[in-house]
Amino acid sequence: MTLDQARRQFPHTWTEMIYLNHAAISPMSFRVREAVNNFLERRSLKGIESFPWAPKMAFETKKLIADRLNTTAERIAFTLNTSEGLNILAEGVQWQAEDRILLYKYEYPTNVYPFLNQSRKGVAIDFFDTSDGKITIEQIKEHVTPKTKLLSLSSVQFLDGYRSDLESIGNFCSANNILFSVDAIQGFPHIPIDVIQSKIDFLSCGSHKWLMSPEGLAFIYVSEKAQALIKQSSMGWTSVKNAFNHFDFDVSRIRDDAWRYENGAMPYHSIAALKSSLEFFGEFGYDQIYRRTLDHTGLLIDQCLRNGAEVHTSQTEHERAGIVTLTVDDPEKTLKRLEDHHIMAAVRAGKLRISPYFYTTEEEVRKTVNLLFI
Repeated sequence: MTLDQARRQFPHTWTEMIYLNHAAISPMSFRVREAVNNFLERRSLKGIESFPWAPKMAFETKKLIADRLNTTAERIAFTLNTSEGLNILAEGVQWQAEDRILLYKYEYPTNVYPFLNQSRKGVAIDFFDTSDGKITIEQIKEHVTPKTKLLSLSSVQFLDGYRSDLESIGNFCSANNILFSVDAIQGFPHIPIDVIQSKIDFLSCGSHKWLMSPEGLAFIYVSEKAQALIKQSSMGWTSVKNAFNHFDFDVSRIRDDAWRYENGAMPYHSIAALKSSLEFFGEFGYDQIYRRTLDHTGLLIDQCLRNGAEVHTSQTEHERAGIVTLTVDDPEKTLKRLEDHHIMAAVRAGKLRISPYFYTTEEEVRKTVNLLFI
């Protein structure tokens, strides 16, 4: 698939709009729209009863996710959003008095509140900071205590776009019997994540940002280790083996895999959309998606630095992903100027955040920079 073919899948590229706010919410392609329409047509006419074809489609979608994470579909379960996924972990672990959870001070609230809520059980929350915004294994080690039971970290930070070395962090956590949880919503699927190599115990990721799918759908990855430590706090009819054996009311029939966390009917129309989006990414090529996204953020950083801007995103390639954040005079006014020229970005914590994606062009990046510094 060529870049032009990929771009033509997105309706907004047929207009004057330059969309550079994928870290907030992404546009959806013609193919995603068609997948939803086809699903609704089938549900209204040809396949009103969605079993067994819709669960089969959901399994195929899990397989696409699992392949990208180097795991199996049985380790993937769908949730409504990233927060719901993280709450399965936070509420499920049987915390002991004086247990501690380690979090980064500037995490997105999604990756804070589920764990902060455990303070009602006597769990202590430790927040760590960094002097330069780089979350390194050395800095994490400084804040770990013998009582630290879990570290939860975003793969890519929403504010400055810093990409953590998940492998080194995960190996450290594994060696010290610390559960390692990852919020992957700003790093999946464009940034490679290997849950086995990085020894990730739990991962949660919504679908409306870089996955370019609707809101109201997310997925979790649950390792066997994490599953063994999670006491199931909610169950439904699909949480058990042989779910259609309706009157065998026995909670011991709970599933052996991550699907136990799916309690009933799924938002299959959104899963159909996600499946279509993942297939599209596969056709374009994940290596190309990764390379083009990094090239765009690299170009943005270089051009902004040349214009004397204060850039908060790392210049080092393996420490960045699709987000570039910078300080500008009057960020709201600057954002309005961009929007007046049909360029979509965002302001976060008083800083301008720009987040291009693989189908963005170099010309669009340069046009944006030129408007920033007029």
